[in-house]
Amino acid sequence: MANIHYRMKTLGFLLLFLLASPITLFITLVTLFIHVITRKPAVSNPHAKRILISNAGMTKALQMARSLHSDGHYVVLTEEYPLATHRYSRCVSKFHLCADSDDRPAYIQSIADIVRRERIDLYVPVSHSSTERVDARIREVLLQFNCETFHGTVEQLDMLSDKCAFIDQARSFGLTVPKSYRITDRQQVLDFDFSKEKHEFILKSIAYDNISRSNLRKLPCHTRQETINYVSSLPIGKDSPWILQEFIPGKEYCTHGAVRNGELRLYCCCESSSWLLQYKHMNNKPLILEWVREFCARINLTGQASFDFIESTEDGRPYAIECNPRTHTAITAFYNQPLVAQAYLDKEPLTSGPIQPLSTARETYWLYHELWSLFRVRCFQDWLRHFNRLFHGKEAIYSVDDPLPFLLHYTVHMPYLLLFNLLYPRQYNKVDCALGLIL
Repeated sequence: MANIHYRMKTLGFLLLFLLASPITLFITLVTLFIHVITRKPAVSNPHAKRILISNAGMTKALQMARSLHSDGHYVVLTEEYPLATHRYSRCVSKFHLCADSDDRPAYIQSIADIVRRERIDLYVPVSHSSTERVDARIREVLLQFNCETFHGTVEQLDMLSDKCAFIDQARSFGLTVPKSYRITDRQQVLDFDFSKEKHEFILKSIAYDNISRSNLRKLPCHTRQETINYVSSLPIGKDSPWILQEFIPGKEYCTHGAVRNGELRLYCCCESSSWLLQYKHMNNKPLILEWVREFCARINLTGQASFDFIESTEDGRPYAIECNPRTHTAITAFYNQPLVAQAYLDKEPLTSGPIQPLSTARETYWLYHELWSLFRVRCFQDWLRHFNRLFHGKEAIYSVDDPLPFLLHYTVHMPYLLLFNLLYPRQYNKVDCALGLIL
């Protein structure tokens, strides 16, 4: 029965892609005509670097490629499967298949082979949760090819990706974080005295868990038995620890940062939620910016880090709730910022703080997510909000100067994933056009 349910769900998504494909094709054809008329000459950079970017199926990898190419650099993309359609971007000079990241020795060797073959100067991993640690190990391997890796060390990755270790580290620096406890046994939660606490708590898996993160419940539940039933349903154990974290009432924000030798060089801050797929930089959150700068400087990070915060409605202070040491999709907010390459490549300290999105940058979104959202609209104000975003925002993949990824991502890449899931059904929560994945 479960397989039938997910097959029907997948067929529904495929139908939506099919119905929307004429819109995508029309937009692309018009754009190609405009592009032929307005095409700009390629930028010549006498100091151009050869740069490798991983996980080509993700929008953030495409945005990274566009930002670096716009400064005249030679960009190579890599991905585990051939239908990563961002490879057809005009900003990409070469594309190479790499080994499956589940086979770590083969994956490391394949990246090293690409670096050697293409004479890469800089490797920028656009990691996901399952590759961020192996990308840290690649860093040491690539030194023999005189290739720098813009990524943290294994030790830093272990600390940052472990929600409890990260909270403990931030607390030791005197930075604001919620109360948090490592849980390796369900009984720890059942024995916890919630009556002594000011706020409710939530339970989160320390390892990335796409399913559980979409169903967070505040503890304690209404009755003791409900709490027992909920906690008993979670796969908590010594080999799969969870974190019991204070739930601070407030507004949630996410950040993306690029850091070199502890200096925050690129930064954006956006409103956030579990499945947010719209990004607009908030330049009026100085306390969050200072928190990120202080933490990155204290651990002397080189690499990318994305922090999630709750800005408390009680005291106005930002409380960091977790860190993902990888590129955040919010990097799409830099689509018209010409200084992104400077943030990643230059080694001279910046004199006026980190590079941030331009004030003219519009809110980024993904067309198909917005079209699907229209089916869930329940009031006129929501209709106005969605149409305002569609006509006044910026589609994250679409570009007048680079139209093919927009067409191919929605008509080839995503339908291919859905067809594969139709043949080999598995449980999933959503179709994520931003990451180019079914999660």
